[in-house]
Amino acid sequence: MIVVEIRDLNVVYGQNPGVTVERLTLTSGRVNCVVGPNGAGKSSLLKAVAGLLTYRGEISIRINDVEVEKNELHRYVSYVSDIQPSSIKVSVRETLLYARYPCSPGFFYSDRDFKYVEETSRLLGISHLMEKSLSELSSGELQRVLIAIGIVKNPALLLLDEPDIHLDLYNKTRLIKVIRGLAGEKLVFLSTHDPSVASTLCDRLILLNNGRMQGDFGIEELNQALGLFEEVFKTRLALVEVEGRRMLIPVYSVST
Repeated sequence: MIVVEIRDLNVVYGQNPGVTVERLTLTSGRVNCVVGPNGAGKSSLLKAVAGLLTYRGEISIRINDVEVEKNELHRYVSYVSDIQPSSIKVSVRETLLYARYPCSPGFFYSDRDFKYVEETSRLLGISHLMEKSLSELSSGELQRVLIAIGIVKNPALLLLDEPDIHLDLYNKTRLIKVIRGLAGEKLVFLSTHDPSVASTLCDRLILLNNGRMQGDFGIEELNQALGLFEEVFKTRLALVEVEGRRMLIPVYSVST
């Protein structure tokens, strides 16, 4: 089992507060999600867990009761966010191979590295893009490659910062299947500003606003949390059930 323990976390940007979390425990076996409006502190929380920014407090990552040392995070943790590669000429294949480097046994790529690259490219539906450079990709294609970069390392902890952005409906559906499949053996922790995506994809929703946790809900508790979500997002929401799963859907009113 993979466990992340967060205690008394405080991220500050200069004089501006970023995110504060008193106590939070994440476990593998389900999809964990932090959801909130723009500027809520979602990215700061994920970056703190990834060890990518300075914070006060304690964050521990344990794999089968063995704690991961800070200088070993790169081997076990993948953090995926958005980039703008307008001038990056490296091919998709080379990029995925580079991403394997932290977990490769030596200075040269092994058969295992090439196997993971091929399997991951098929999983994300990007096999036809492998010889293209990153600068040639559309925003949706690039987003799928970025997710593949996070997965190809076969991390114990997969952190996805708004992984659904730029994706069309087909690829969002594909992404949901991929992430839910990975959550069986990894700890998946993602962020989104969309309650619909959060409730469709995730088993646990951590509601964040103005840098502080507003609630922590299982998918089966959304009926009690509806009012709080509407208050945080300042939007009317409907709780619907599709194929036995509850989902939050925004209600858009157009007056004439």
